[in-house]
Amino acid sequence: MSANDRLTRSLPHLQNLIKRDSDAYREDFKLQYLHFESQFMELTAKPDTWNKSLAENISFVSQVAHCYPDECKGLSQMFIDVLRLYSTLLNNDVRLVIVRALILMRNRGLIDCIQLCELFFLRLLQCQDRLLRVTIQTHIINDIKKQNEKHKNNKLNSTLQNFMCTIIKESNAIAVKMAL
Repeated sequence: MSANDRLTRSLPHLQNLIKRDSDAYREDFKLQYLHFESQFMELTAKPDTWNKSLAENISFVSQVAHCYPDECKGLSQMFIDVLRLYSTLLNNDVRLVIVRALILMRNRGLIDCIQLCELFFLRLLQCQDRLLRVTIQTHIINDIKKQNEKHKNNKLNSTLQNFMCTIIKESNAIAVKMAL
């Protein structure tokens, strides 16, 4: 094994290399992405177990997804689908890692604001996880502020207001409180 092979096995180091020259490390990324996919499929079999390696891979893939848009085009939907299906069954730490990955991808413009708000309000605020709810609330507030920073985004604001009105009619007290 060459020194370069050993260096690329470290995810933070590989992440750094990919961000500097994504084309040169495309094959390394593809191998790591295949490993991530196999681990992620195991998550659906045992959603309530903590897997540190999977958490590291989720963070890694979400950090470099913008470097490989073709390879990662279904990544956000994969995360969203798992959260929709297993929102209350997932291990708290794994769920938080996935939510943070989605937030990172949203901050990089890889996910639509409304799509993420729907997931957060309709599924994840039902979870009995205070840290998750605080993370979601902080993100939503900061995201709306960011969208209106340079100029008022009337289309987004109108869509969000309509969405929040539908949330207020829901029976989930936590989601209603946050929508207000």
